[in-house]
Amino acid sequence: MATPDETPRPGDLYFGFEAYQTFSDNDLREVLRTAMVVFDTNVLLNLYRYNAETRASIVDVLTALGDRFWVPHQVMEEFWRNRERALVDPLGQIQQTVEELEKLRSSAVDQLRMWVNRAVVSKADEAQVEAEINEAFASAAELLKGLIDETSVQRARSTQNDPVLSLLEPVLAGRVGAAMSSETYATAVKEGKRRVEAGEPPGFADIAKAARGGEGPSGDYLVWEQTLIEATARALPVVLVTGDVKRDWWRFEGGNARGPRVELAREMKSRSGQRLYFLRPDKLLEIADAVAVSVRPGSVEDIERTTRIEDEGAKERSHGGWTIEALEVLLRRLNYEAPVQEATIRFACQNDGYVSRDDVYRLGEYDPLRQLKGFTRPVNRIVQSAGSTDSECPLRLCSCSGSERAPESGSASNGDLDSKRRQDTDLTSGGLIGLETSYKSLEAQGSDFRYRMAGPSEMTLT
Repeated sequence: MATPDETPRPGDLYFGFEAYQTFSDNDLREVLRTAMVVFDTNVLLNLYRYNAETRASIVDVLTALGDRFWVPHQVMEEFWRNRERALVDPLGQIQQTVEELEKLRSSAVDQLRMWVNRAVVSKADEAQVEAEINEAFASAAELLKGLIDETSVQRARSTQNDPVLSLLEPVLAGRVGAAMSSETYATAVKEGKRRVEAGEPPGFADIAKAARGGEGPSGDYLVWEQTLIEATARALPVVLVTGDVKRDWWRFEGGNARGPRVELAREMKSRSGQRLYFLRPDKLLEIADAVAVSVRPGSVEDIERTTRIEDEGAKERSHGGWTIEALEVLLRRLNYEAPVQEATIRFACQNDGYVSRDDVYRLGEYDPLRQLKGFTRPVNRIVQSAGSTDSECPLRLCSCSGSERAPESGSASNGDLDSKRRQDTDLTSGGLIGLETSYKSLEAQGSDFRYRMAGPSEMTLT
């Protein structure tokens, strides 16, 4: 069995397929003793969400790594850009929890009063139970508010009073990469955007950032390119520590993140001659004894808990995160790979939301006898390859059986369409096709597609 320090030779089982090789914790310990360790932005920002013991454990590891610890310039750019937001995030989380508790308290009181109306209960007993409910929820809310000192958080906005910066400043001294030249930066941003549109890693999962200023969706590629340059200069294998598990970075098997995407591992090997490894921050602490660090009790669990909360929050935010600019980027890719479907979507947007069956055939220059079996598949495939799951899909075509009637105009929700989703069917006089996005749903019965606005803002694709 090949080990991390053995480079596969031509003709070997793993030669050219190193990304598929998995390693034990002991193997990873060996890697950690010699590799360049790179931190992604999310790991640094999460120091504001971890408790003091966990922060100290992570900084202990960074100190032990010495000069082998390195941070790309783009990571620091993103860190400073998002620092204050991360700083106050715990306050927002507590406030949100308190608001949810208030909703539950109100619901509990309502249930009590409904029960009282059906039972023989004295007013005094009702008042006592209601008072105890109110007191219990109020006590829980006060306990939550006391967990974080808001004054200390606000004071930490000043870099002079920020405990995280106090920990990071000495360990980052001399370990942050230099900024790219303006010419190199512009070239990298252009390449990053090209990869997003082409669905090439890394960064295509950030297509929703296409409308943002600066580097837009190219941030991940800038981190990657700077890491490639540094790995080449140092001639060391690379361990990237990241809390994000996105499909434009990780290779998934059976829904589980197994390691770097094959394309990234091969690009690292081609550019630098080095191997690439990915670690989650909790795994980094689990193998920290490799660099003689004793992790404080509860640190791994603290990271796992924070990661779980972040993952849940990301799923909640993803549905509304697609801007018109981001959809335009996606449609440009559709134009390359599924031009008829892309033209059909645009035609509907430009013609009061309707596309007749004849128009679909005209747009595709199809033979009148041709069936439209599988018409939805290219759109769904491309969207999924961009890193979207069923729960966060920004654009999806759905086919339904002709026996099911379409909802009345303006009445269908994404849930209604979900209940009617079927395998791809022919677009015939009885067919039903629906297009869903974060902002629109498209319905079709018989010969027409029908758009309906739904979401935080109306959009027109031109």
